[in-house]
Amino acid sequence: MAHKFALESEFLTADIIEAMEFPFLVNKYGVFGVPKTIINDQASIEGSLPEDKFLQEILKAVQASV
Repeated sequence: MAHKFALESEFLTADIIEAMEFPFLVNKYGVFGVPKTIINDQASIEGSLPEDKFLQEILKAVQASV
């Protein structure tokens, strides 16, 4: 979902990280399951969400960091 949003907006970027290849990131972000979306190193979304809920979580995280 993050990549879909990033393709639509010049204000977003998204990367996919293979957890088995980057164990230091798994530890840094406390990944226990996938997908896990990290937003600006401050917030995260656990699991898969419908598009509208995913967008609400992103907006909530961005507003909290402003």
